[in-house]
Amino acid sequence: MSNIVYLFGAGINRGIQDHNGVKPPLATDLFVQALKCPRIGDDHYLEKISSVFEYIRRYWKLDKADLKNGYFDLEACYTLLELQLAEAKEANNQEQIYYLQDVVLKLTILFAETLQEMEHSIHNSESFRALGELIYSQSADVITFNYDTLIESSIESASRVRSNIPETYKGKPHDNGDISDEEIRYSHFNWNRPLAYGAKFDEVKLQRAGVSTYVDGERFYSAHPDGLYQNTILKLHGSINWFVYSGIKNYSFEADVNAVESKKGKTVLTEGRWWFNEPAEKDGEIIEPIIITPTLYKRYSENKLISSLWLQAKVTLMNCKQLVIGGYSFPPTDFAIRKLFLEAFEIHKPQEIIVINPDTSVVATIRDLCHFDKPIIICKDLDEYIKLFQNN
Repeated sequence: MSNIVYLFGAGINRGIQDHNGVKPPLATDLFVQALKCPRIGDDHYLEKISSVFEYIRRYWKLDKADLKNGYFDLEACYTLLELQLAEAKEANNQEQIYYLQDVVLKLTILFAETLQEMEHSIHNSESFRALGELIYSQSADVITFNYDTLIESSIESASRVRSNIPETYKGKPHDNGDISDEEIRYSHFNWNRPLAYGAKFDEVKLQRAGVSTYVDGERFYSAHPDGLYQNTILKLHGSINWFVYSGIKNYSFEADVNAVESKKGKTVLTEGRWWFNEPAEKDGEIIEPIIITPTLYKRYSENKLISSLWLQAKVTLMNCKQLVIGGYSFPPTDFAIRKLFLEAFEIHKPQEIIVINPDTSVVATIRDLCHFDKPIIICKDLDEYIKLFQNN
């Protein structure tokens, strides 16, 4: 646990863009960003998610051209879907349930795929890479509401590639029983991502180059005698690389999926690898992302992994001395984060607060939630924040 805590919302990513001009989407401009992606904006892909467009057109009277060029409230859309789905289940309307679930699934995969397109774009932002260097050098804690893994990638890059490769590692997959503890401990970077999440998964993909290799979670964590990192990345809305086995077989899978025992309910840490709006799968079974979609009524307590991270976030904030809040505006519709702050700072308060946000109106909210009576340092964007450190 660190004296320095970063809290990030989606706005912190807006200085990043890929070669097509795509930026990590907010809850208001998913379609603006997604439809810039050549692969996602392709007619065949758009036809695949026609039910999403039909649903939005039905209730918001917006077509693809409107969505491509204007903002759309994703939180309102998810909330309406959630309420309608609850009504359909209460009425046992199977046709409506299937339709609404299909829209939710396609919309969520679209969001995840768009974020997935950005996964290597940190190298296009000097300031974002510098942010990773800062977090790594400060051994800081991170609390984030972002689904993407851009922060993780920036910290990995800052930690540098590991030079000591185990003699037995040949870049090939192993059965669990064949791989040594030394290989399990090895990761391509000095900072090993699975140890930083503040939670343990039932199955873990090893963080190394070469053919994907998975090990049982118990085996993975027992091979690391020091345990999880003290400095954590707490992703309070989940992550696009966190999954749970659904128990649903993917019958397009070439193997005999009936011969593969279901792992329903078990968690797995891996890349999603979504393609053409199809669900992610592993070993012939569909795996569902562990994310809290942007709805008005967020049910954090329904997922044990997520709820455990909220408890850790409270302790982390209670012990911080310097709090850096970037790209988050404390929307009034998400009272859970306000509750988190009010309880964390009931007695203790930070010694210093830095806000990275072009909207300075958020400062008053932060001051009230933290009971902070000193001047707050304000940076309009990430570039200005990085220069703050470079000039000191």
